[in-house]
Amino acid sequence: MSSAYWRALEAHTAELRAFLDRERFFTGDVSHELRSPLTVIMGAAEILVANAADAATRAPAERIYRAARDAAECVTVLLLLARGPELGRLAPVQVDAIAAREVERYRALVAGRPVRMQYSDGAQFSIQAPAELCAAAIGNLVRNACQYTEQGEVIVALEPGRVIVEDTGPGLPAAVRDTLAQAGSHAGVPSQGSAGTGLGLSLVMRICEYLNASLDYEERLGGGSRFTIRFADFTPS
Repeated sequence: MSSAYWRALEAHTAELRAFLDRERFFTGDVSHELRSPLTVIMGAAEILVANAADAATRAPAERIYRAARDAAECVTVLLLLARGPELGRLAPVQVDAIAAREVERYRALVAGRPVRMQYSDGAQFSIQAPAELCAAAIGNLVRNACQYTEQGEVIVALEPGRVIVEDTGPGLPAAVRDTLAQAGSHAGVPSQGSAGTGLGLSLVMRICEYLNASLDYEERLGGGSRFTIRFADFTPS
């Protein structure tokens, strides 16, 4: 190939690298700036909860606190993703322990509904990763499963190197399924249907890429969704 071709390729590669660097720096700067106001909101909400004279005052204060806490956790995830991956330097985290905590955290979402929530810790393993990112990826899948399942069951199971979240909800829209089926695609995932609220499947995919993991989806037999996070680098415990 001609030298002109290689010069053009190098220029294009440099342009892409510069774009990715700008995106990473912008994400990090914005996330850092959001930390302080969110801390103030959480502190003020805690005071309101502690000093609430009745349930009518306490309930909205608790909602404010939970919303600010969730936003702060999202900011932490964005800050971690804005940094270059250095997973080999991190201490191992127990994925099974994180999954168990996320299940208990969102169990209240199915309270009062004919939904059975089950956690099956069939395997114990660890990965070298920020615990916050691991929790965000698993927790977002669990939360969406709980929010969109009106009846039936939500099951979180562990296999060696895998976390499986399945539900009897409405499943994913066709557009979202097509996006997930595109191997190696970096396209965003629309936030609709079971892709739902919070971090969204697009960010879960980015977390999985950061952790050298993959996110697989398949329709559950009888209706619903089945997500599997597969960790390429894991250590049995």
